[in-house]
Amino acid sequence: MKWPSITVLVTVKNSENTIGECIKSLLKLNYTNFRVYITDAYSDDGTFEILKKLKKRYSRKIKLDRIRGNIATAHNYMIKKTNTEFIAMTDADCVVDEDWLKNLISGFESEDIIATTGFCSTPKTAKGLQKLIGIELEDRFKHAPKFVLRGPTMNLCVRTSYAKKIKFDERFDVAQETDWGYRLTKLGKMHYVPKAIVYHYHRSTIKSFLKQHGFRYGKAMPLLYLKHKNRIAGDHLSKLIMILQEFIFCFLCLFTLISIFYNSFINIAIVFLIFLFISYFVDILKFTKDPMNIGLLIILYVLRNIAWTIGMIFGIFDLIFKKW
Repeated sequence: MKWPSITVLVTVKNSENTIGECIKSLLKLNYTNFRVYITDAYSDDGTFEILKKLKKRYSRKIKLDRIRGNIATAHNYMIKKTNTEFIAMTDADCVVDEDWLKNLISGFESEDIIATTGFCSTPKTAKGLQKLIGIELEDRFKHAPKFVLRGPTMNLCVRTSYAKKIKFDERFDVAQETDWGYRLTKLGKMHYVPKAIVYHYHRSTIKSFLKQHGFRYGKAMPLLYLKHKNRIAGDHLSKLIMILQEFIFCFLCLFTLISIFYNSFINIAIVFLIFLFISYFVDILKFTKDPMNIGLLIILYVLRNIAWTIGMIFGIFDLIFKKW
């Protein structure tokens, strides 16, 4: 088989603890016809110094730029400058399997397949919160269909000609990959290849998890679903039950607030609270029976719903006052 040319895109800002391992894993890929293109968003920790050393050592394989802006801006910038047959993407907090690119490319079985995506696993060294997040996230990937609507930029490969047709929406600080994937798969199929594995270092603190996967994602939801109303039911990553939990949580908050003034509404709030916890148990018991994990995941789900709700309020205000 002739292996086509690929440019692997990596965007980074302030990831000195993971960027070195990420790039080293890319340089060990069991694939020869590729290069790595990295953009640093003016990191103020030791990230750029690490990258400069790697660039000096592997100058033929690495291209390094600095660009201001969010992830969407960086991807648009790199895609515009890329001329290889394929573009692959991973994140600065990921380590790729040595056969990652080979497996992604093997998924292009026909011309109507314009993108491939793979399985996002958790490093074996992960502990505590990182491991807990990984248990829940891996379950979503385990139930992915053969063809999906989108893939995360931590594990994605696209025909360059199609990537150039669909620009990332730079209004998104997060969920830009969701919006991009939905628009991209209107042009062709995205094949899910579970053997194409990356290992993702999830957020290690509650604060960082709630900021990234709670508040910031919640803030992006109003714009995302305004653009893609037909995707309100979710997909293999944004599961329907997760979306239902958020709706139930919002109604719980609403009727709890009303009950302050009208006591009779407290019973309705209690009903929504019961439904919410039933949905948590139904979801969690599908992938773990460990009592400790169940308890911790319920706490994590509650906190995530709180952060999503606060984020959505800010997102709605953005829609109104920024006139998006």
